[in-house]
Amino acid sequence: MRGIVHPIAVWGRKAPSHSICALMLTDDQQTVVTGSQEGQICLWNLSPDFKPRILLFGHVSSVTCFAKASEKQPYVVSAAENGEMCLWNVTNGQCLENTVLIILFRFRSLCLK
Repeated sequence: MRGIVHPIAVWGRKAPSHSICALMLTDDQQTVVTGSQEGQICLWNLSPDFKPRILLFGHVSSVTCFAKASEKQPYVVSAAENGEMCLWNVTNGQCLENTVLIILFRFRSLCLK
């Protein structure tokens, strides 16, 4: 049986840098997903105050793209420059699965059907 890992990030008065380089809007149009050059992913509530909901740490290199991963579940796949791919539940921020592909090129886009 696989255990669940819940990462927790704590910082002082200043949040970590989040230089956005990838962006996606969920199908329900309630959440904006952003990926950063620093490897973090942020889930933002699309509301009048537009505040970040969850900051996710799952990549060690720049996030390059996102794709919807399921028609029935609120899942998104993220890819990074170093070949990392993560499957995220955008409702609770849990990383459901991750892998590293040995590649000779960088991800610039990702399409799943």
